[in-house]
Amino acid sequence: MPRDFSTKNSHPGRPVFTNANTEISGLRRGRRPLRTPPQSGPSMRSASTGTVLRRKRENERSPSPNDRSNARGGSLPRSRNNQENVLVDVLPSFEMYNSLHRHIPQGNINPDCHDFPPCYQEVEAQQNSILRNTDQPTEIQALESQHPQQRPDMRRSSSLGVNNLQAFSTQHLSIQNTISRLQENSEPIEDDFNDSDNINIDKLYSLPKLSTPIEVTIRLTKNPPKPHEKPEEESILKEYTSGDVIHGYCIVENTSSQPLPFEMFYVTFEGYISLVDRQIGKRTLKRFLRMVDLSASWSYTNIQLSTGVDVIVGDVDYDNCILGLTNNRILEPGVRYKKFFTFKLPNQLLDVTCKQEQFRHTLLPPSFGVDKLRHHGKYAGIKVNSVLGCGHLGVKGSPILTIDMVDENLSVNYTVDARIVGKDKKTQKLNLMKEVDYNIRVIPFAFCCPVIGELTTDQQLNQLQTDIERRIMALQSVFSRLEINEPIRPKDVNHTDIDGTVDSNLDLDEAELLRCKMNQLQLRRTNSRSSNSSDNRNLKSKFLHSNKVEAQFSYKVRSKSSSGFKNGIFSGLLGGSSSSSGRNDILKEKTEKAGLILFQADIPEYSLPYRPPSLLRKTNKFDNKNSYDQENWLQLLDLVPEEMRRPLDHLDINLTCIQSNNSRPGEPPEIQSITTELLCITAKSDNSIPIKLNAELLMNKNKFNEMKEKYADLSKTVSDLSKEFEANSTKLSELYNMRDTALAPRELRFGDFVPSQLHNNLESLANLDVNVVHLHDVFRKQTHTLKDFTSSQDTISAIPSNGSVSHSSSSGFLSSTFSTSSEHSRSSTSLKFVDQIAHEWVKCEPFKYKRTITVNLEYNDNIRETLVPTFESCLCARFYCVRVNIKFDHHAGTATIDVPVDIKNFHNI
Repeated sequence: MPRDFSTKNSHPGRPVFTNANTEISGLRRGRRPLRTPPQSGPSMRSASTGTVLRRKRENERSPSPNDRSNARGGSLPRSRNNQENVLVDVLPSFEMYNSLHRHIPQGNINPDCHDFPPCYQEVEAQQNSILRNTDQPTEIQALESQHPQQRPDMRRSSSLGVNNLQAFSTQHLSIQNTISRLQENSEPIEDDFNDSDNINIDKLYSLPKLSTPIEVTIRLTKNPPKPHEKPEEESILKEYTSGDVIHGYCIVENTSSQPLPFEMFYVTFEGYISLVDRQIGKRTLKRFLRMVDLSASWSYTNIQLSTGVDVIVGDVDYDNCILGLTNNRILEPGVRYKKFFTFKLPNQLLDVTCKQEQFRHTLLPPSFGVDKLRHHGKYAGIKVNSVLGCGHLGVKGSPILTIDMVDENLSVNYTVDARIVGKDKKTQKLNLMKEVDYNIRVIPFAFCCPVIGELTTDQQLNQLQTDIERRIMALQSVFSRLEINEPIRPKDVNHTDIDGTVDSNLDLDEAELLRCKMNQLQLRRTNSRSSNSSDNRNLKSKFLHSNKVEAQFSYKVRSKSSSGFKNGIFSGLLGGSSSSSGRNDILKEKTEKAGLILFQADIPEYSLPYRPPSLLRKTNKFDNKNSYDQENWLQLLDLVPEEMRRPLDHLDINLTCIQSNNSRPGEPPEIQSITTELLCITAKSDNSIPIKLNAELLMNKNKFNEMKEKYADLSKTVSDLSKEFEANSTKLSELYNMRDTALAPRELRFGDFVPSQLHNNLESLANLDVNVVHLHDVFRKQTHTLKDFTSSQDTISAIPSNGSVSHSSSSGFLSSTFSTSSEHSRSSTSLKFVDQIAHEWVKCEPFKYKRTITVNLEYNDNIRETLVPTFESCLCARFYCVRVNIKFDHHAGTATIDVPVDIKNFHNI
């Protein structure tokens, strides 16, 4: 007889569990029973979404008293027939997730004997009383066959559990223990969520794979799928952004001729970073996102779809698929089962994603590269089409490979995964019966929210170095105690995790008392030199120029006077003077210009737009998005200040020329040409990066290599100290407890001095790798960016200082660059270039000139590369710099300045 739990016996605020009609073997996950009237109590909703987002239309109907949405926790009214109205619900409680999906259940329990998930207090109270045993299930089956009269007692003991808010369960005991427990009826029965009998979901990825005749298909749809309606499938080139909703369905089919039992079915949306080190054969995998759709996965509960679509469990869809999975967890041969799923991309990851507590690491990274080692190299054969700028396998669910300047050993991936967990018939161990993924391209929205109070990169490096050096000093102090066989003093463990655990029988002096107080107030200065006024001025100056980049260029120009050269030649020919005197005259006529040019540019607040291949750009235009995606994009765009929405279109670079005192008077060398290129900087490490990176550090080879060597030495020092500590751990523990003989002995561990996370931080910086790719053709040439520019010439070799075409140097330049029939065009182009880009030198002081050049940044139309947005994550990061090359005339040389820029995804494409 199926049990029926009424709301009066349920815990306040908990959903009602209903029982299924016996014709369909109980409730299937996320569906109402066939031919069963709607339940009056609340039902559960999906765990895949985080906020309530809803489209409101002027013609939206008002909610009626019979509207089911009003009976489900006060949800917003919705139109059941309006496909554009998408209802996205809140996350379920922590209890619900743990009870349903924290563990993979094992064994065959009665689907009609299950209770509500226990609350926190109940779990804590029952933790010490629940029996745990690992006997095989066959023993209790043998017991029931030998003692069938004991079954009513088992049922009565279960009813006591309901009244006491204790969960129903299946207990695996030995024969003697089972008889005694059934007679006493005093102990609660262990439920199906016991840690000792089930496997944690985090271990799902380490389960061995079993070859089974099960086919799983995943499809994405443009709109929420509905029963008996054929949905329109989403394009394989679709790009999702923050807040977008992913709709789709899974089809599970048993292609064999025999029924196949399974233990669990999961549908998840996951994001992970894959980093491969082929030299040592190591692969690092970090999963930063995992969302479980409870309505799409299997369970006994009735969980309504997040879209609000009503689904009758057991019904047959238009393609002859059964909606839902059976509660007996058996896949019948030749039967296709369908499950709908919905996921909503979050705007931000959980704080626990990054152990280093770096805010930038909690933002979604974009899709980056392709994991070519997944599924035994299934995607290793993807090649980029040279015409389209992207490539894929040509099937649904294939990842998209673009020219994003990343090697094949690094990738950021997003997938919708469907996994079926079952038991091997021979070993009775859990295996993955089938695992299928659908790759999704994600380009997150760029939120312009600066972090207030965040330390700079240099400050974080100094803080990390100071911390590890103090801990090393503490270890060395402890080892000095070991050499003389003396107790460990409080001073020996300063600045460690056990600071303050060593009591001293002697009174502390004033200095120690002051240090303790300052530590408690967190006012102790890390560097005594910080009080120096000169250092303070340097820090202030550094802070003021922290948003600027600088470069310098020294020049020396030598030239000969043409008149002196001619006079020397003619004098020699006429015999007026000797050849030696003529050479001396030439040397005297030589002139020299020398000086230093300083370049300074502000780091722009604006950003360059994200640039995908043309095919992706056309597919994901704003007009091609559905109504929900368009509204979501507009809502995200409202978060960006109006003045920050325009893309970065130019850079202003200030030039200051300081001439040498013995230099020949005159203007500094003129600008011959200006070119631009984009630098793509990719950083990666196989351990979590503990600091905030920036392009300045990664582009400075000397500073970067010095940092790597420093932390490599610190890491080696820590490893050597760890070996020495482990060799003398017993003796060190004795010295540690020698002062506190009245207390229980405490073990002294190396992690008390240098935690494993801190050691990983050192290895991460020591193994940090940087790759820089130069893109020369990303931006249009400067002469092509001039307003009203119509000339077909590609470059201008030299520009006169005053822009006058009558100047001798200008005439020579123009005559060598243009034909005589286009003098007017030559004059117009040169004047535009000087007026809009190069400008002129302005003398502000003796031997000092200033000039400002405006470098235009306009994308070329035929870019093959994909410029993914700037991001930082725990294992990798991508930065960009615009390199401006300024070539001066008279062979003075070429100056270079690198300006860091961001690429973001909020500009209209």
